[in-house]
Amino acid sequence: MVGSTRVPTPPQALFVSYTSLLGGAERILLDHADALPGPVALACPEGPLAERARAAGIAVVPLRKRRMELRASARDRLAMPARMGLQSREVRRIVTRLRPGCVVAWSMRGLLSCAGALRGLRPNRPFVFHHNDLLPSPLVGRAVRVAAGRTDLVVALSQAIADDLDPEGLLGAPVEVVRPGVDLDRFRPSGAPPADPPTALLLGAIVDWKRPDLALEAVALAARDVPDLRLRIAGAPLGDAGAALLERIERRAERPDLAERVALAGPIDDVPAALAGVTCLLHCSDREPYGMALVEALACGRPVAAPAAAGPIEIVDPTCGALYEPGDAEAAAAALTDVVARAAELGRGARARAEAAFDRTAASARFRALIEQLTA
Repeated sequence: MVGSTRVPTPPQALFVSYTSLLGGAERILLDHADALPGPVALACPEGPLAERARAAGIAVVPLRKRRMELRASARDRLAMPARMGLQSREVRRIVTRLRPGCVVAWSMRGLLSCAGALRGLRPNRPFVFHHNDLLPSPLVGRAVRVAAGRTDLVVALSQAIADDLDPEGLLGAPVEVVRPGVDLDRFRPSGAPPADPPTALLLGAIVDWKRPDLALEAVALAARDVPDLRLRIAGAPLGDAGAALLERIERRAERPDLAERVALAGPIDDVPAALAGVTCLLHCSDREPYGMALVEALACGRPVAAPAAAGPIEIVDPTCGALYEPGDAEAAAAALTDVVARAAELGRGARARAEAAFDRTAASARFRALIEQLTA
């Protein structure tokens, strides 16, 4: 499709996102929106997401950029209701003007702003909540569950996310799990995993909850059995906390047990190329909602060592990697050692696993079928 700023009236679906950034969840939004047969629109602040959407031919309705972090400071939490109310009124005006066939609230913040906006505007206009994360706190969880219970459909990225939202099946709205996949032509094996030196890749934003500290300790321990083992860390720090974490990583990497083993690659654009140059993917987050980096690694024929918790359990099985007790550096080291030793065998299983379960086209087709069923 040719990029355009003209908004079709009425669009088949209006996606609403609070963020201007282009992260993993937003790339999934663009994949799913592009798969819908009718015209679609996206309401979001100006930024990388809006630019990519326009390039894909998705009409963009700009929203004012507001701080609406769920894991926020006390000052931001106090200001959150007012900011959410302002965004709700903005979304309400857009919905009234465009009359979309359905509204898809993307993420928890999108849901909370849409829930107020759509009050009184619901007849014959289905309301969908696309849920991409685990609930950050009991207080936010209560608000999200109330709002989600008033939707016509919840689509969760993983069963872990679905169970976290509705553990007892009492939500009041149907919940469907649609695990996203990748472009299997772009993410594909480029040869056998390099064995000399064996290298693990830690891929993702440098933030505390991704546990890069655990990755460092696991590699230091695994090096007792794999003397040439290396670790490559690819990702950018987020905010001041991320910058401080990066400094701690650099200091830890200089200690004797990790000296000359750790390379900081910074942010990368070509993920398949980065995966082609390593033996395996090491993932360390104790509470990963899904794990697109794991799916990308499998599609590129690279095995994965990851915690046996939340999203990774649904992605990694014994044919393509090893799971370990979350937060346990010794267990992570054992899993990493095993994956490196069997990298060629597990790499073949990784690609087969991706082809069977994580095809982007199949995932978007399932999302499209759910939307068409609602709007028929």
